[in-house]
Amino acid sequence: MRGNRGSDRGFRARGVAVGGVALFWLGSLVAGSLVPGYSIRGDYVSSLAGRGSSVAVFGIVAITALGVAHLGAAAASRGVVAVPLALAGLSGLTIAAFRTACPLGAASCGTPPNDAPADLADTVHVLAVVGYEIALVAAMAVVAVRLVRTRPLAAALTVAAAVGSVVLALNIGGPDLGAWQRAWLIVNTGWLVVAVTRLGPHTD
Repeated sequence: MRGNRGSDRGFRARGVAVGGVALFWLGSLVAGSLVPGYSIRGDYVSSLAGRGSSVAVFGIVAITALGVAHLGAAAASRGVVAVPLALAGLSGLTIAAFRTACPLGAASCGTPPNDAPADLADTVHVLAVVGYEIALVAAMAVVAVRLVRTRPLAAALTVAAAVGSVVLALNIGGPDLGAWQRAWLIVNTGWLVVAVTRLGPHTD
């Protein structure tokens, strides 16, 4: 009976992880489509949840779902890897709570004239994004080490995901910042879904 309960909890936690990722992408795409002038290529996802955004509720829900997805992955995992996954989840919730200022709405937020002097919320938001990336890459590193002897190809792909995540994160900026950020998020969320559904005992 204990084994069955543990299996059920793991199944539900995996469902939370996968469902959270799906809700994040669905919510952000729907919210972006509702904002005139908002560009997937040129605007941050977090601008949808910004202070001043007309679709802030949708943006907050989407980013919160991303944080919850990582917490679900942590709950489905065993051992050391659960720690950085949980930290990534908490960072996601912090990103949702401490929203950037978008005085003229989500479109072109962060560029003049739709910008504002950085305040505490902006600073915490940026630090939480950095913390999220560090935590998730740490989780990838732990999984890669676990896989290296028994599933070397999966380990190599996990390392590639970690490297790709860092490279994409460092390139977020300029006129195509939205495209870079979404490519970064595709790598991170894609790896998370694969990790909880395909990598088996190496993450649980």
